[in-house]
Amino acid sequence: MVEQNGSPPIVVGVDDSDAARRAFAWAIDEAVIRRCPVHAVTVWTVDPATDFIWTPSEQRRKIAEEKLSSTVRLAVQGRADVPTIVERAIEGRPAKALVEAAEDAAMLVVATHRGERLRKALLGSVSAACVRHSDVPVVVVRPEPQGT
Repeated sequence: MVEQNGSPPIVVGVDDSDAARRAFAWAIDEAVIRRCPVHAVTVWTVDPATDFIWTPSEQRRKIAEEKLSSTVRLAVQGRADVPTIVERAIEGRPAKALVEAAEDAAMLVVATHRGERLRKALLGSVSAACVRHSDVPVVVVRPEPQGT
């Protein structure tokens, strides 16, 4: 996964949450310092247990790609220095897909979300799974403190 300039990329998990946007901004800042690219990765899946309206997988992929492109555009807007950003929409389980996408990367950057205790208790935390299973360093960016 070594890029043209010889530096491995920073892989960052991106969704449309404020926490993920903050993690993406952190990854961009770090990539500027390191002079390396960023791979912005969004993970999508078809889950009949939680998806009450069936949507074809090709349409889900397209929606994920469009959301990712929009997030990338907003993240770089107004920045003087922007590293090379590669957008990737991957189908799969979020933690597994992110860990696999980050093989041979400089690091994996993920966000942790505030709340959602029931979901985390039932399904587990993506950021915690990435920390446990990744072979590269993982940076977990916390959400903005409430009230700021």
